[in-house]
Amino acid sequence: MTLNKAKGRMFKSVGWTWNPIWGCTHDCKYCWARALTERWGKEFHPQFREKFLEDPMPNDESWIFVGSMGDVFCDEVPDSWLYQLILTILRDNSNNKFLLQSKNPRRFLDKDLDLDAVKEKVILGTTIETNRLTPWTKAPSTHERAYCLSQMKLNGFKTFLSLEPLSDFDFGELASWIMSIQPEAIEIGLENYTSHTTRPTDEKICQLTNWLDKTWFEYILKENVESICCAELRRPE
Repeated sequence: MTLNKAKGRMFKSVGWTWNPIWGCTHDCKYCWARALTERWGKEFHPQFREKFLEDPMPNDESWIFVGSMGDVFCDEVPDSWLYQLILTILRDNSNNKFLLQSKNPRRFLDKDLDLDAVKEKVILGTTIETNRLTPWTKAPSTHERAYCLSQMKLNGFKTFLSLEPLSDFDFGELASWIMSIQPEAIEIGLENYTSHTTRPTDEKICQLTNWLDKTWFEYILKENVESICCAELRRPE
């Protein structure tokens, strides 16, 4: 079985990972999946592992992260691979949801891929590290990512947002993006093992989480953010 129980650096919203399409060309400098793959002596360019499409699903109502070891929707992944993936999801009879997470969500808007056919079975996600420039990646800008995901929300899809690794940001604009995306869940974490992003101040991180507390959005903090927020709560008046 090539489905794996989620652990370690994975989103806490996710129960399982599934990688019928592996690899990515966004060249994110902080990417642990790329670093791990290269440590194994393997190529990180997109690869289609068609046999993985035969995996039985767990049927445990959890989220299955499709492509945790890459980006299934990066431009170099052929449409033909995605057609087969989407058809497999369409035919699946489990009660799981499939998380399709991409830093290239403009491909979600491609009518030829017909994501509408699996609208009730998928959650569409993206990563937004900041509302500013992202020199550490070749992926589309975060402005584009936010816009495309908000369009999919308007089209009736459930959405997910990863603010990880969170880099310094402008609160007003980032909050407006979150409002437009209206995610089912938000995961927030800082850069852990590398130092390519610009870390926000503790005060700015707490401003964001305090604002989220006043909204209806579910959010989950990675340990490196949770410790900051807990310290803020313990601070004397």
